[in-house]
Amino acid sequence: MTTTSGDDQLSRGLRLLSVLADHPEGLGVSAAARLAALPVSSAHRILGRLVTERFASYDERARRYAPGVRVLELSRGFHRSPAGYSEAAAPMRALAAATGLPAIAGILHDGAVLLVLAVQGTQHLQLRSAEGTRNAWHATSLGKALVSGRPATAIDTLLSAPLPAVTARTMTDPRAVREELARVRARGWAEVDEESEVGVRSIAMAVPSRSGPPRLAISLGAVTALTSADELRDHLPRLRGCVEEIAARMGE
Repeated sequence: MTTTSGDDQLSRGLRLLSVLADHPEGLGVSAAARLAALPVSSAHRILGRLVTERFASYDERARRYAPGVRVLELSRGFHRSPAGYSEAAAPMRALAAATGLPAIAGILHDGAVLLVLAVQGTQHLQLRSAEGTRNAWHATSLGKALVSGRPATAIDTLLSAPLPAVTARTMTDPRAVREELARVRARGWAEVDEESEVGVRSIAMAVPSRSGPPRLAISLGAVTALTSADELRDHLPRLRGCVEEIAARMGE
């Protein structure tokens, strides 16, 4: 099948947008071209069109390109759509209000946890929970909750990849992670204690699905100095009620 010129231009534009999204601080045209594997001349032309359409912005003084306002508008549209897991928003808001803790939704994407929704609680908490953030699956309660429900072959594939230490407490031994996943699968929820972020612990449950492995998981995060592990586990019934309501809304 021959690729048309229009398809090729679209592919190049999307690659450049992805590169800019990964470097929100901005990139020069040469760096953007290199990361997108494009000739500088092609990257310069496409970036110019992206700026015209407001998908990219250009700082003339710094000579750097960055994501534009249309990207934010697209993101808002995504979150309001079924693909953006909008059905989870109301139950997550209720969970955050009841517990005072931030509720975060994530999916497994390309071997990492991608955060798709975040609702802040009433406690003053600064977590790495911005929507669109990617975290190591093996270091997060969201990731462990999601992966524990995957088929054995999928788990084998994930465990065959490197499991880097995000903090000094990250579990990195594949055998230990496999044993932890078995415990998560048996009890129906996951927890981490400073494995993804120093000073932060979390619990998570996958949203149950009748049609296959869970697509979405919900977590509650807490600062270790303010909330003990037992206190956080006390919120498990509320978390379970949240994921069950989400499953009903999503028709899972």
